[in-house]
Parts: sequence; structure tokens; C-alpha cells
Amino acid sequence: MSALIRPSRIEALLAPWIPDAEERAFVVRCIVGEGPIHHRGASYTLICLLGLLLEALGPGEGPPRAGESLPVPLRLPPHLARDDDHDYPLSLPLAPLTRLAPEGSPELAALVDCLTDGPPHHALANAAMVSLLDALFARAERAGAGRAGAGAEPASAGTEPA
Repeated sequence: MSALIRPSRIEALLAPWIPDAEERAFVVRCIVGEGPIHHRGASYTLICLLGLLLEALGPGEGPPRAGESLPVPLRLPPHLARDDDHDYPLSLPLAPLTRLAPEGSPELAALVDCLTDGPPHHALANAAMVSLLDALFARAERAGAGRAGAGAEPASAGTEPA
């Protein structure tokens, strides 16, 4: 699996969310250079598949949408933690998660906690995937608005697929 992982692919996908090249390289190293190989391979595969879907939908309109997001905390073991610990340079957008749980709800807080907890290779891969999903939802919404303007009925939010 190590021979298949191309960090530059992930770096290119994350550039809109992490403009600083050094910070982006750090996040990518955490995702595909740390942890068990099966985690690195799984994260690489899923992030690349989401990236391929974004590419298939065509170029986006500008930077990622500006919505509420939460930092991915740099969590250290208690014996290493300090008061000046920082967050990772990638945040977790909330818009996709509010499709599953209401904004401000305990359920949403639980989703955020599950996605941002754990070692960096988990938390950052999760944040990267949710960021890409947010971009996919934004493109789907724009495409729906374009179809609605052409006479089609827009899909209602929260409708389950048939």
C-alpha cells in the first residue's frame, strides 16, 4: 500500500482548505504517513475517491463555502498536554453534519466528538473527508438550483434516496 499512496494527490485536494504549504504537508503526513498502513491506505483511498467525484462534477466556484466549522483539536496524552496546545490547521465543517443532527444539538456534538477524537491520522482524515463532502453538497445544491431554474422541482432537504 505504501507504494500506491501519493501524498501530492492529497495535498492538491486539501489546498483550498489549507493554503499554507507547510501546514498542508503536515496534515497530509499525519493522514498518510502516520498510523497503521491499513488506516493510511483506507484514508488515502476514500479521500481520493471523494476528490475524483469533485473532479467529475467540474470545477468549483471559488474557495470552499464559508460556513461554521470547528477546529480539530491537537489531543495529546494527559502527561504531555499543555495549556498552550493548539488545533490542527484543518477544521471540520458543520454544514454536512447538520444533515444528520440539528445545529446545536447534543447529537451534533457527539458526531463532532467522534469525528475529531483519536489519533491525528483518524481525526484529520475525517475532517478532510467532511470538507470534501461539504464541497460536494455545495456543488449538488448549485446544480439543483440550476435545474430548478429550468423548471425542475428542487429536492427537499432531508429526503431519503429511493
